[in-house]
Amino acid sequence: MEDIANAGTWASLRPALSTPIRDALQTLSFQQMTPVQASTVPLFMKNKDVVVEAVTGSGKTLSFVIPILEMLLRRHRDGRGLLKHQIGAVIISPTRELARQIFDVTTTFLDAINTASAAEEGDFEHKDGEESKERKIPTLKHMLFIGGTNLNEDVQQFQREGAQVVIGTPGRLDDLLGRGALFNARELEVLVLDEADRLLDMGFEQVLTSIIQRLPKQRRTGLFSATMSDALNQLVRAGLRNPVRVQVKVESLTSTEEQCTPSSLQIGYLICTPAQKLVQLICLLKKETDKKYIVYFSTCACVDYFYKILSELPQLKDFSFHSLHGKMDPKRREAVYKKFTAAPASSVLVCTDVAARGLDIPDVDWVVQFDPPQDPKSFAHRCGRTARLGREGKAVVFLTAEEDTYVEFLKIRKVPMIEHPLIVDDKVKEDAVVEAMKKRNLKDRDIYEKSTKAFVSWVRSYNEHQASSIFRFKEVDIGAVAQFFGLLKLPKMPELKTRKVEFTPTVVDVNAIKYKDKAREKQRVAKAEKEAAARAKGIIPSANKKKPNMKDKDTSWSQHKELKERRLERREKRDKKRTAIAKAKVAGTFVPKTATATSEKKRERDDNSDSDDGDDWRDMKKETSAAKKAKKSGLIDMDFS
Repeated sequence: MEDIANAGTWASLRPALSTPIRDALQTLSFQQMTPVQASTVPLFMKNKDVVVEAVTGSGKTLSFVIPILEMLLRRHRDGRGLLKHQIGAVIISPTRELARQIFDVTTTFLDAINTASAAEEGDFEHKDGEESKERKIPTLKHMLFIGGTNLNEDVQQFQREGAQVVIGTPGRLDDLLGRGALFNARELEVLVLDEADRLLDMGFEQVLTSIIQRLPKQRRTGLFSATMSDALNQLVRAGLRNPVRVQVKVESLTSTEEQCTPSSLQIGYLICTPAQKLVQLICLLKKETDKKYIVYFSTCACVDYFYKILSELPQLKDFSFHSLHGKMDPKRREAVYKKFTAAPASSVLVCTDVAARGLDIPDVDWVVQFDPPQDPKSFAHRCGRTARLGREGKAVVFLTAEEDTYVEFLKIRKVPMIEHPLIVDDKVKEDAVVEAMKKRNLKDRDIYEKSTKAFVSWVRSYNEHQASSIFRFKEVDIGAVAQFFGLLKLPKMPELKTRKVEFTPTVVDVNAIKYKDKAREKQRVAKAEKEAAARAKGIIPSANKKKPNMKDKDTSWSQHKELKERRLERREKRDKKRTAIAKAKVAGTFVPKTATATSEKKRERDDNSDSDDGDDWRDMKKETSAAKKAKKSGLIDMDFS
C-alpha cells in the first residue's frame, strides 16, 4: 500500500485536538493525516470557512467530521452545551447512500468519543445548577434524515430524542428546517456541503439556497468537492464568508503534469469489439479471482440483466455477485451496499453511477467500466472507488476502436491512462458464452424480457451520450451489440428504423418461452387464453384499440412501459401516503405540513435523488430535451433517428 498519509500525525495537529477525540482516533487506528485533512482541519478549528477541492479517496469525510465534533465538544466543556433540540451542525449530502455513509462514520466516532469523554469527565454539567443540568444532554447525538423514510416518524424521533448533528439529503433537510421552532438552528456552528458539485448537478441549487437562508450567518461553512465549476463559485460567493481555498493535487512521478486521480491508481483502457466485451470481463475476473470488483453499466436495465447472466455463468462460480442501481427500493439498496461492503474477496458489485461517487467501500481492487459514463466527469469518480487513502488499485474501461479518442479526451481532463492488452483464455470462447446466454433466455421468459429491455435501454443511452462526438451512434455495430446481449431477436425501435443491421435471429416462437416462476407463468397463460377467447368472439378487434397519438408514433415500446411503471409507482405512493396520514390522525401523531415547508414535489425529488443513478427514464427524458435545445442552438450535432 502506498503511503499518501505522510502529512503528520493527528497528535501533532495544532490547535490540538481534545483528549476524547485523540483517544477515539487512536482506538480506530487513525494515526496519520492525509494532506487534505492536515490542510483543512486546522482551518476549520480556527473558525475559517473552507472550500476544499481534492481527488476522490483523499479522506475528505474526516476533514469535516473531526472539526465538527471538536467544536461541539468544546461548547459542552465551556458550559455552552446545546439543548436537546438545538442543532449545532448540518451536513448535506446529495444521495441517501452518501448521507448514510457519513452518518455511519460519525456514529463510529461519537461512540468512541462519548465513551472516552464520559470516562474522563462524567456527564456534562451546566454551571447554573441542577435545573440546567436536567435540560442539558450528557453526550452528543446525531440523526439521519433522508428521502425514502417516513417524514412523520423522523419528526417524532427528533422530538423524542433530539440531536446536535444533523445529516441528510437536501429536500428532506429543507422540509424539516422549515418546521420552525422544533428544529432550532439558531445555535448552528457548522454547515457542510459534501460533494457540492454533484448537489448542483442534481438540481438542488434552489433547495440549498432555501436551507442557507434559514441558518444563522455567524457560522462556519465548509464546501467539499472533487471538482470546481462556475456554478460552485457562485454558491461560494453566496454562502461562504472570505473562505480559504484548499486544493490537493496529485503530481505524476514521471512528469510535472498534474492529474485528478490518486497516484496509487492505475487506470487502463482496453480496445475490443462489442462482441468481445463480455468475454474480456469474464477473462479479467477469472485471471484474478481473489479480488474485489465494481463493474459499471450504463443503465439500470443492463445491471438487472447482466447481474443475472454473470451470476449464473459456470466460469464465474467462485464469485459472489451483487447488484445496485437507483430504481431499487431504498431498503434493498442499503442492504446490498452493506452486504458488498462486508463481503470478502471474490466479490463483484454490478451497478450504475449510483455507486460512482463518495461511497467508501473498503478493499476494492478493481473498477471495470463496461460502459463509459454518460457524464465524462463521472469517469474519475468511478475509478475513485478503488485506490482509496493510499491503497493501490486498478481500473479499466472497455472501448471499441471507434471510441479510442476518449483516451485523449480524458488526458486533457488530467486523467492519464495506459493501454491494457486483450486477455486471452482458451477456456472462454465468445461463441460459447453467447450460446449459453441464448439458452438461458430460452429457459426463462423473465431473462428473455430483461435482455430485450437492457438492449433497448443501452441503445437509447448510447444514442444520447453527452460526448456524442466520440461515441457516435451511427458507427455502432448494432448487430454485434445485439449478439453480446444474447438477443433471440432484434426488437423494433425507432432508433433502428433507418439502420441496416446484420443480425441473425434465433428460430424460435418467443411466445412459447415460459416464466421459470410458476405463478407468473400461470398468470401469463391465463391472460393469453382470455385474449384468445375474446378474439375468437371478435371482442377485441384492432379497431377498438385506442388510436396512437401522432406525437408518439416514433416512441419506443420501452418508453411507454417506463411511463406506465412510473404512473403505477406514483399511484402507490399516493395511496400509501393517504393511508399513513389517516392512521397518524387516528393515533393523534400526525404532524401537519407548515406553510414554509417545501412542496411534495421537492420531497419526491429528494426521494429519488440519484439523477442517472436513480431513474433511467427520467434521465433519458432530461438528456433528450437538453440535447434538442443544444441542437437548435447549433452547439452539437445529434441524430434522433
